[in-house]
Amino acid sequence: MATKQIEFSPAIPIPRVFDVQGHIQQLYNCLDPKHPLYQPEQQHVNIKAVIKLYEDKKIDGLQEVWVIEGKVVTKEEARNRTGWAWQEVCLFPPPQVPCFYKDLSNK
Repeated sequence: MATKQIEFSPAIPIPRVFDVQGHIQQLYNCLDPKHPLYQPEQQHVNIKAVIKLYEDKKIDGLQEVWVIEGKVVTKEEARNRTGWAWQEVCLFPPPQVPCFYKDLSNK
């Protein structure tokens, strides 16, 4: 009796698609005090830096990026410093609130 070879489908049959322009708009919403996604003033330098990274095509939304004082840092640097850090991470499906931040100050 001949054995039939089993074919497996990919674990994720639909490739990830990230709407960079839509996410940039959500980040701009985080800077608008009239918008429900508004983030604290201390985060604005980080949010603007992330927007620039997207616009310059240095990030594509599929990798984790940490920003402190407008500069990209490692996860370890972000955790070991005081002040405001922005964690840019893409979750699938997209979260309702696209902005992630952490106040790492010792207040």
